[in-house]
Amino acid sequence: MPIQYATTSDGVRIAYTSLGDGPPVVFASNIFGDLTGYATGWPHIREITDRLVQLGWRVLRYDVRGMGYSDRSVTDPSLAGRVRDLEAIVGQLDLDGFALAGLDIGAATAVAYAVSNLAKVSRLVLVSPWPSGAKYLRIPELRAAYAAETDSNRDPRLFANVLGSVATGFQDADLVRLRTEWHLRGAAPEDLEAYNAANERIDITDLLPQLTAPALVIHEPAFPFGSFQLCQDVAAAIPGAEFLIVSDNSIAGRIHDATVGAIARFLRAGTVDATPSHSVTDAATGRRLTSNGLTPREMQILRLVAAGSTNKEIASEFSLAVSTVERHLANLYTKIGARGRADAIAFAFRHRL
Repeated sequence: MPIQYATTSDGVRIAYTSLGDGPPVVFASNIFGDLTGYATGWPHIREITDRLVQLGWRVLRYDVRGMGYSDRSVTDPSLAGRVRDLEAIVGQLDLDGFALAGLDIGAATAVAYAVSNLAKVSRLVLVSPWPSGAKYLRIPELRAAYAAETDSNRDPRLFANVLGSVATGFQDADLVRLRTEWHLRGAAPEDLEAYNAANERIDITDLLPQLTAPALVIHEPAFPFGSFQLCQDVAAAIPGAEFLIVSDNSIAGRIHDATVGAIARFLRAGTVDATPSHSVTDAATGRRLTSNGLTPREMQILRLVAAGSTNKEIASEFSLAVSTVERHLANLYTKIGARGRADAIAFAFRHRL
């Protein structure tokens, strides 16, 4: 794996690699560094990269500032600084009209870059994105994992193991060890603390409606640090975005075939419906859940039904008449093929809504 460096406008050296030939796909780096994750063998990064290369794309991965092979102990770990990382690589390689992707925290960088460079980004793929760092850090699994961060300076390996165990769903000891290695290679405790402090200040809510490139938003239920609601908020705010739900029972960190397949199909097509309607697709069945399916209100009502709320309680929650809730339920039952409340609850749990 060849490693090269690009220097940002504020003097930070960013390590990156370019793999394969063909149209370029740049992945905005996630936490601990995507380049280091690829070198370590983290399945989600390695499999997406290798399979896209096999399918004829040129894939670029890099380490975010302060992590991995890039310069450590940087003075500006902010979102603006992370956008400068991406700008440095794109500028050095003289890329134009390329596809841009990002997972989790990297998705925020991808959005911020795309808004400032609308003419350069031809397609945008966001996996497990969120609009607000403050909301993201309130995800229960993430809060539980970071509860041990205060001990990270004293025992970095213990904290890395805790974070890795939660990230992998406590299901695969080998995967935990692999993620722990990536964590320890990717970030020193003080750099991680600064990085997470910057994450809390990120808010891309106002940027999302400004995006013009065709966009695919993917929610992976197996990813414990993701949120269906936050992913949906992102998809609903991007004009014409397609929202894909990957329904599977795989261990977090092991990419489901549907995810990379959907990315490949989207990049190959290069376009989605340009109208400001939003589609939700179940990757397991191919069923579209919105656009010609569930409206955002119907999705909200379905989640409350799954939580055990009565029609009266749902009506109170949204200041609606009970008859209006009943009408929404009748519509969503038809759209998802449910014969009644029990089928709707089963559907919601099956798709982890």
